[in-house]
Amino acid sequence: MKGYVFVAIGAWIISLTYGVRFAFGQFLPTIQSEFQLDHQHTTYLASSIYAGTCMALLVAAYLTERFGPRMTVAIAMVFGTLGAAAVGFATTPTGLIVSLSLIGISSGLSMPPLVAGVTVSCACYRDRAVSVINAGTGIGIVAASLTALYFADSWRECFLVFALISILISIAAFFVVPGQTKAVNVNASFKTVIRSPALHQAISSSLLFGIVSAAIWTGGGISLVGLADWNSTGVSLFWIALGVAGLLGAFCGDFISRLDLAEVHSISFVGLGTSALLLAMARHSEMVGLVAASLFGVFYMTGTGLYLIWAARISTDHAPSVVAMLFFMLPVGQIVGSTIYGHLANLFEVDHVLIIFALMSSCYIVIQFFAKIDGDTRSSLQDTRETGAVISSQVISGPERSQ
Repeated sequence: MKGYVFVAIGAWIISLTYGVRFAFGQFLPTIQSEFQLDHQHTTYLASSIYAGTCMALLVAAYLTERFGPRMTVAIAMVFGTLGAAAVGFATTPTGLIVSLSLIGISSGLSMPPLVAGVTVSCACYRDRAVSVINAGTGIGIVAASLTALYFADSWRECFLVFALISILISIAAFFVVPGQTKAVNVNASFKTVIRSPALHQAISSSLLFGIVSAAIWTGGGISLVGLADWNSTGVSLFWIALGVAGLLGAFCGDFISRLDLAEVHSISFVGLGTSALLLAMARHSEMVGLVAASLFGVFYMTGTGLYLIWAARISTDHAPSVVAMLFFMLPVGQIVGSTIYGHLANLFEVDHVLIIFALMSSCYIVIQFFAKIDGDTRSSLQDTRETGAVISSQVISGPERSQ
């Protein structure tokens, strides 16, 4: 029974830390207007979230090993609470940047200790536990969007509500998240993994995935307001559609283990490019904008799930370290992408910028199609049906589930 409670609390922690981080996008047009920010300064705000996430990912594994999941989760929730409250009281762009950095740190610190806690609390059903906890991202986006509908332009009050919820979840997590985890003995050479061409390709892929996805995470709300004169309610519906579709993308993770990863890899980039292209056409129809959000939600969640599998295929023994590398490169790519978006938005129309991001995705797919993948890289993308591999058991370096 305690394991199910842990999964529920874990999903709520992810929904809050990631939901608050992504919810910033729907309030971005209002914040931009209140502080009179141009596109370039607005992207600095978004980049501060990603920067905080990157810094946290560098130390999350160490904190979990040194202090245990419970303490690391507590630290994450403290940063999240302070960040959300600080956003609510921010009076200058600099204050917003610092506040959003704290929110980014919270999201970066939250997942590693929860995955480690699964090995203790949910050993018998670890696969399902990890899937449900990971689905908290979509739940958070939907919940944040619904909250924004009621608060309308009162974005400060909305973030203060997030801070209050964070305190309540922190108290519950203290009694549920395990204090320590069992050590895992790893004998495989990490130098071999670092030199693997498969890892190099995965890192470059996750970096570009982050760059392309920044077109929606950073520019989604601004694009709708600039292209189609959507009001705050319409923008909230955009993010709701994205979050709901993201839940469907989480279920798609179950099918990734039965498909060829190379094909899913290409399809994910096609989905991102298509969603950016459709968003560029949103001036003609609100339904097109909602379809763009839905496609992005599905393929973004599918893509991040693919990187979990890819990491485990590169090295089962060192899967946690490989996962950390790939998910570190995602926000790095989003920092680069949001910066590129800001500079281009000052030079071109918003719809033209979105088309440029769609072309980035297409170019990468074409390069991958004509590139000769060596044996090591190809082996990391082979059909997983032969191995019967289980994503979550590999990611947490646990034993494979019996078939």
